[in-house]
Amino acid sequence: MSAQKRLTTLFSRYAVVIIFVIITLIAIPPSGLSIKYIVQEIITRLGRNSFLVLALLLPIYAGMGLNFGMTLGAMAGQIGLIFAVNYGIANWQGLVFALLVGLPVAVLLGWICGLVMNRAKGREMVTGYILAFFINGIYQFFVMYMLGSVIPIRNRAIVLSRGYGIRNTLNLESVRQSLDNIVMLRVGGYTIPLVTFIIIALLCVFVVWFKKTKLGQDM
Repeated sequence: MSAQKRLTTLFSRYAVVIIFVIITLIAIPPSGLSIKYIVQEIITRLGRNSFLVLALLLPIYAGMGLNFGMTLGAMAGQIGLIFAVNYGIANWQGLVFALLVGLPVAVLLGWICGLVMNRAKGREMVTGYILAFFINGIYQFFVMYMLGSVIPIRNRAIVLSRGYGIRNTLNLESVRQSLDNIVMLRVGGYTIPLVTFIIIALLCVFVVWFKKTKLGQDM
């Protein structure tokens, strides 16, 4: 294969990435941002966005669509964070608490989603849309009406003025960058959130291992 053909194949395969990189490089000088700042932001956002990518992989493997499975998981995670803020659990302990609360909810929602999807083969996209809206309705009912009325809330700062229901926005400063701040590795003036990348690497290994299991191959 000639060099020109290899370049053509490479560009056609990675056209989106190449165009994005070119546009980004062109936009750096007019932005007025320093290279150090941009590299540091790339490192920070790489860790943050990697979790989103990993959260999308298994739902895609399972045929649940690009975003619908992650929507259910996000709702479960938000419920966990609400209770973490309510009980005043901060830092990485707050994230672990949110995980322990949200994981059973996510498993339940995933099980329900799987039951529905198995009955909607060939119509997964539309079914995923409707399912996400349906679960969102239940989530809104739970958060806006049950919390504070049926389920007691200690932290009144997160409750609506009517006395029940959770505010639309919560202050998550107590758990912000809690994983990143556990161990910060400083290399050449840049800070690398070591624990965050270790967890991402472990999750990547889990996804690869899971795909090799019988359940993963059946998805």
